[in-house]
Amino acid sequence: MRGCDDNSSGISAEPACLSRSNIIENELEDTASSTRNAVEVVEENLSESSKLTSKSKRHPDMDSNPKPSKCPRPFDECSKLSYKYSVESFCSIDDHLPDGFYDAGRDMPFMPLEEYERSIGLYAREVILLDREQDEELDAIASSAQLLLSSLKRPNYSETDEDAGQDLLRASVLALFVSDCFGGCDRSASLRRTRGAIVSLRKEQPFICTCAAGSICDSNEASKQVNTPSGHFDFSGLCHKSIHIIKERRNSGVVPIGALQFGVCRHRAVLMKYLCDRADPPIPCELVRGHLDYTPHAWNVVPVRQGSDWVRMIVDACYPTNIKEEMDPEYSCRYVPLSRLHVALDDDTARSSFPSVSLCKEIEATSSSAVYHCKIGSVDAAAKIRYLDTRRASNDEVKTFEYKLLGEVRMLNALRNHRSIVDIYGHQLSSKWVQDDTDKEYRIMQSVILMEYVKGGSLKGYLTKLLKEGRKHVPVDLAFYIAREVACALLEMHRKLVIHRDIKSENVLVDLDSERSHGTPVVKLSDFDRSIPVHSLSHTCCIAHLGTYPPNVCVGTPCWMAPEVLQAMHEKTQYGLEVDIWSFGCFIFEMLTLHRPYEGLPDSEIYDLIKRKKQRPRLTKELEAFWTTDEPITRLKLGITSDAHADKLKFLIDLFYQCTRGTASRRPKAEQIYNSLCSLSTCYDLS
Repeated sequence: MRGCDDNSSGISAEPACLSRSNIIENELEDTASSTRNAVEVVEENLSESSKLTSKSKRHPDMDSNPKPSKCPRPFDECSKLSYKYSVESFCSIDDHLPDGFYDAGRDMPFMPLEEYERSIGLYAREVILLDREQDEELDAIASSAQLLLSSLKRPNYSETDEDAGQDLLRASVLALFVSDCFGGCDRSASLRRTRGAIVSLRKEQPFICTCAAGSICDSNEASKQVNTPSGHFDFSGLCHKSIHIIKERRNSGVVPIGALQFGVCRHRAVLMKYLCDRADPPIPCELVRGHLDYTPHAWNVVPVRQGSDWVRMIVDACYPTNIKEEMDPEYSCRYVPLSRLHVALDDDTARSSFPSVSLCKEIEATSSSAVYHCKIGSVDAAAKIRYLDTRRASNDEVKTFEYKLLGEVRMLNALRNHRSIVDIYGHQLSSKWVQDDTDKEYRIMQSVILMEYVKGGSLKGYLTKLLKEGRKHVPVDLAFYIAREVACALLEMHRKLVIHRDIKSENVLVDLDSERSHGTPVVKLSDFDRSIPVHSLSHTCCIAHLGTYPPNVCVGTPCWMAPEVLQAMHEKTQYGLEVDIWSFGCFIFEMLTLHRPYEGLPDSEIYDLIKRKKQRPRLTKELEAFWTTDEPITRLKLGITSDAHADKLKFLIDLFYQCTRGTASRRPKAEQIYNSLCSLSTCYDLS
């Protein structure tokens, strides 16, 4: 059902990343401010299309009577909401879809409906139109939906959970109804089947892995029905053929939604929202566009009150019997909207517009991305931003750009709310349509990940500062504490069978001044754009596999790479969680010496030492002497003033040697490392 996907680009050429400062200052507008300016944009573009107002009547946003109202509605109201959905890919529960609403997808610049009629070809992506005056089928669908809902218990909106759940029940029924509407059957049969299904809704059906390697319910008949709801039919092909026939018959790329017999996610989600808005009373419903696994998708969200809290439930009319909480561990990694903000702004709105990043201060930059410090209301955040000029990007490169964002967001979602892992505050994938010198329009794509801001920055900066001060190593108690916190983060990842693949001081954030409430420094593991599930090669739908190299490809930073990772440079040999343990050992080496591993050696020699000889980096002469003899003169050179510090330093050196064993199977597990680090106390521990 997702074959006729929500996003297909016909762009081809070479990839190019743009100058960050030029784009921020001159090119990209913030999504929220773009929407606020929608009135001026739409009114300017609609100067010639106002004639359309007299051709059809518009109807109120909410009416219990499914028949068209005789009251006309201004055209620009429809266009403003259509424009908002085009830009933000989101409509809230307060954005009631009016007759005249249209959706052109996210790969075309927004235009008045009349412009789409004139300019898009029959083979281009269809523009979906919601208008009962021009679409008798939509009018009949709305009437049938009202009749169906009237047979259910009418909610009285009291504060009890039972009554609050009525909205979800009614939405479940509508999801079944919408699914049937686009199943190729006649309307009367779909209504009859939906009525019969009300009493047997399977809302508690377990999560079903969508790929052949799924381990849950794979052989279950119910899962087969969910994953292939139409048996042997090719819904993607049927959908394309059905839409093209309608376009040819109408000689237009604009398709009334009621004319569709076979519909996919983008049709179902829009119709679902439209019917929820017209229920009596209306069902609170959001319209969301994003990705399901790695396929462009659209769905709905129904907020439900549970006690004093609101719970957001994903209602996907492509899978109407499988309704789950948005923050369900499985669903939060599978359903990724194009724009999401986890942190409420000062007005504490349920779903705030994505904040502007144009006034943020740059923290650091690489060839492919930049990190900025910005504010989300009163909350400090770090914004990781990437850009892509689609004029010189192929279709595959555009997808890879999207996949890179999805992979990191899904990883961060899977690891949220852990004390030693940087938290995600939100993300956005957006496009800005601009004109070149020849007046040809093209897209500049922007991806943003908003994360927890750690004021002190990376540990690498702190190590550089100590080296300039003439220090030999990180203070022992602090090094021990940092190693324990990073091991805690590593344990969380490895329990979820995820490899980080880039553990080093640059990717560990520390703040020694702004301590946690219980007095300990802040230490957070970050940068998950190279992380991958161990078993990603076995799945087609698990967390973060597309756009990220699988665990049989050489990925990471060479001086921190395990021998088996470098081996994969020349032949695809699969490696596992043990590669993080080697990198963790090299990370301890940095804290012990204040230098990076193999510093000063040419790359060719480094590769030979690691890959062929499996040789760990060499500690300083003082550390090796301390490790072997522990004489007073050696302690003095290293600045060790107590037996307790000497014991911890020996422990860290021993751990370094264990983690950097050439044979992967002989390295300790993350759990062993963390437990052993917890066996000795530091001055940062609670009394």
